[in-house]
Amino acid sequence: MKKQNRTLLYLFFAAILVVAVVVLVTRNNDQNQTAFLEKYQLNGLTVEEIVYKLDSTTQEDSNLRSSITSEELILTDDSQEIRLPLPEGKFYLSFAPYLNQTHPCATHSLTTCRGELVGQPIHALVRDDSGNVVLDAEYVTMENGFTGIWLPADISATLEVTYGDLKTSAPILTAAGSDTCLTTPLQLN
Repeated sequence: MKKQNRTLLYLFFAAILVVAVVVLVTRNNDQNQTAFLEKYQLNGLTVEEIVYKLDSTTQEDSNLRSSITSEELILTDDSQEIRLPLPEGKFYLSFAPYLNQTHPCATHSLTTCRGELVGQPIHALVRDDSGNVVLDAEYVTMENGFTGIWLPADISATLEVTYGDLKTSAPILTAAGSDTCLTTPLQLN
């Protein structure tokens, strides 16, 4: 009986040690993440606000690199990487319609992707495969030539873009693993 009590006591202390280590590691990770976000003036912003801030300008800090997948926002510099989950049920798609030139893209880089049409008015229409309008809005392309939109996760749809008298469209998916950057199918004609 004494041996069994001693074993239980060891297991109890081992469990406390594991919990303490997890708490310390989590706290340290949270502090590192906060310091990283503060370094780039992103602390206190939601993921959506960070994405907008980084995607809407070409005047970003040259040390900061960022990309967005179907599941997370990834921020890196020469010494650290942090990953922030996207809001539940949301998907970010950045697209760049073009006239003459573009680049192939699958995972959108908020800090390096560049599109041809900068500061131009466009209309975007997204219809799901059942024909329901998911988004119908006017935009002005950002400094990087892209337009970023938040869509519901897990839909299959068509994006139609109008620029003056020109139009283009492309199928889109907003599921886990789907592309967050849409360029080559969007040549305007």
